[in-house]
Amino acid sequence: MAELLNDDELKTALDGLNGWHGDRAAITRIVTIPAGEQPALLEEMERVARELNHDPDLDIAGDKVTIMMSTHSAGGVTNLDVEYAHRVDGLLAETD
Repeated sequence: MAELLNDDELKTALDGLNGWHGDRAAITRIVTIPAGEQPALLEEMERVARELNHDPDLDIAGDKVTIMMSTHSAGGVTNLDVEYAHRVDGLLAETD
């Protein structure tokens, strides 16, 4: 099972991510994506989730997409969540 990040590890991880915030329970990023561009991005995010065997919690409200990551089996944030966040940041950088 994946190990939970401690406070220092989480701070370091968040410092290296663009726009993510959170605590040891979950990390979150809210992005603005025009509705017409959302399907392509969500498809790519799903591809990454399948590769990592790890699913984000998504909330879509108009052009706002909230991405929340937590490793439920571990009870909080692990390196797997950080890896997913980095990969999503890469996808978002491609859309800019």
